[in-house]
Amino acid sequence: MKLDFSCLKCGSSSYEVKSVVLPEKKEKKVSIDFGLYYFKICSNCGFTEIYSAKVMDKNEKLNFEY
Repeated sequence: MKLDFSCLKCGSSSYEVKSVVLPEKKEKKVSIDFGLYYFKICSNCGFTEIYSAKVMDKNEKLNFEY
């Protein structure tokens, strides 16, 4: 996963990425599924951005396939 850009709040390029599994309810379904998300946390100010692993991994595969 490539998240190599600066913090939107303070402009720092130093960050940490955590993987988090969160429950999510699908539309019109009774059951609860679990989804993987990436939390990008700025080491300077703590500002956090959340990315869906499903979307990030899909985009990464599209960028590297020739």
